[in-house]
Amino acid sequence: MKLFLLCLLMFMTLLRAEVISESKLEELSQHATWLKLLHFKDGKSTIVDEHFFLDDEGHLSSKKELNATIYAYFDALKKTEKQPLCRYPARYYWLSTYVKLKNYAQVSRQCTELNKWSLLENTDSISVIFVSGYLGNPASAFGHSFIKVNQSENIDDNLFDTSISYGALLPPKYTMPEYIVNGIFGGYTAAYSDKYYYNQDITYSNQEYRDMWEYRLDLSDAQKKLFLLHAWELMGKKFQYFFFNRNCGYKVSEFLELVYNHKIIDRARFWYAPIETFYKLKELESTGNLLIEKVKYIPSKQQQLYAHYKGLDEGEKKIVQKLIENNLTVIPKEFEPLSKNKKANALDFVLAYKKYKEPKSLHRALLLSRLRFPIRTDKINRPKNKVDITEYNKPNYLALMLEKEGLNLHWSPFALEKDAYNDLEGDELVVFDTKLKLTKENIELSKFDLIRIQKLQTQELPFEEENLFSWNLHIGMHKLEERDYFAKAGVGFAWQLFDNTKVFSMVDVALHSIKGRYRSTPKLGLFNNFNKLRLFTTLGYEKNFMNGHVQKVINMNGQYKMNHDFSFVLDYGFNKTENLELGIQWFY
Repeated sequence: MKLFLLCLLMFMTLLRAEVISESKLEELSQHATWLKLLHFKDGKSTIVDEHFFLDDEGHLSSKKELNATIYAYFDALKKTEKQPLCRYPARYYWLSTYVKLKNYAQVSRQCTELNKWSLLENTDSISVIFVSGYLGNPASAFGHSFIKVNQSENIDDNLFDTSISYGALLPPKYTMPEYIVNGIFGGYTAAYSDKYYYNQDITYSNQEYRDMWEYRLDLSDAQKKLFLLHAWELMGKKFQYFFFNRNCGYKVSEFLELVYNHKIIDRARFWYAPIETFYKLKELESTGNLLIEKVKYIPSKQQQLYAHYKGLDEGEKKIVQKLIENNLTVIPKEFEPLSKNKKANALDFVLAYKKYKEPKSLHRALLLSRLRFPIRTDKINRPKNKVDITEYNKPNYLALMLEKEGLNLHWSPFALEKDAYNDLEGDELVVFDTKLKLTKENIELSKFDLIRIQKLQTQELPFEEENLFSWNLHIGMHKLEERDYFAKAGVGFAWQLFDNTKVFSMVDVALHSIKGRYRSTPKLGLFNNFNKLRLFTTLGYEKNFMNGHVQKVINMNGQYKMNHDFSFVLDYGFNKTENLELGIQWFY
């Protein structure tokens, strides 16, 4: 038996030598695509699943893994469904372009499961999708991205296209502190999964009301093939998950780097937000690279509903409001005198509104009534098409500000500010916002905001009764005479005064580390969107519960977009003392 194994080893060695020389093996083992297929970073693979590798040291040595991959191709003893050619089709697809593999087929007949995978034959195109942030979940606040495989037999927007997502594998039960700590420090593993796009649409559009942008990739047939074969290899394989820099956005960018001969991931040692992928694609496009076929805005179901309501005339709106506010289970008699067109318009909206909010009995009654009327000839009012998200400010910024006492340097790795050029309309999400005061004597930390969140929730429909509160959260440190560590939260209401103007009223409560620990601040605010110019103003009165002292507080923040990368910034504040800062903000 030992003699047989020795002879077999010698035969395989000679056979491999005929296929590839030692120098060629060394060269290919360091090829950029091979390293990407193994997910090598800093000399080792980021895949922690030992079953992904053929060699025991394959996660540390790309050469040994390549050698094992070539040997395995000629191992006639493993002609089964689990043979390497079935498990690693992308490896062999790439390898076949550099070495001669006898009787090579992209998908072997013995790979029954791979042959059943319809994506290989029916894929028309591949898209990457950005999902806007969702403040209701800390893990989703910074946005999300995933891959969508568009199949040739499906029409546009077909919900049975396939989505490929990357996410942490969470235990059945966990606490929020556990979730945060494990997510930040790598306590979770993560994996890719494929599902119908329908699942993503339900979650993001219907339940969380998040807008999406679809970027259809400009790929050759060979690029699509490599993309899909590698997706097959990765399904279920485990990685170590880090919320800040090894997240869904990072993994989508890794996929893009595999098929595009461009560096998508510029910097991700400490932070990588999902939206950065799309800014990089735009940057590469601007230099003449054809990477994106088209960009499409996909409004959430909530935005579609709001636009639908705005398209109704005043009479139809009154009918709709009565139907919904009375919570009717049957259609009232007052409905009958209306024209067929008005009936159709009103019922179409009520059907859309009641779909997930009311009992099925009401939905059936409305549907039966609607079927009595002809198909409407006019189109339902649709949401305005939002611009490509990459037209807005990038999320990282560095600012140089001038004030009376000297220069200040501001920086944040992720800042969607309430007065910046973005689509948040007065909402805000900023983390690790740092301000350094630069003087002749020293450099001093004068502000550090761990997190700032604000949500201005306006009532878009007069009969809405849920989620009407506006709110904010602010945790950080500011220094005036001494350092003050604080946590502040507020709640209130907001109103859409005009298309470009919101007003709001909130009451903040705060806990401070310095004298006057407990404070409250009722305040009024105004947000103005003049396209390139955004202004945010608040006026409040802060009460110190320790001594009863009341202090007027004024804040005004404004940004004017000069170009894609720079804005002019004005920050004014009054709280015991007056402070004015003017400067330039660079988004990168």
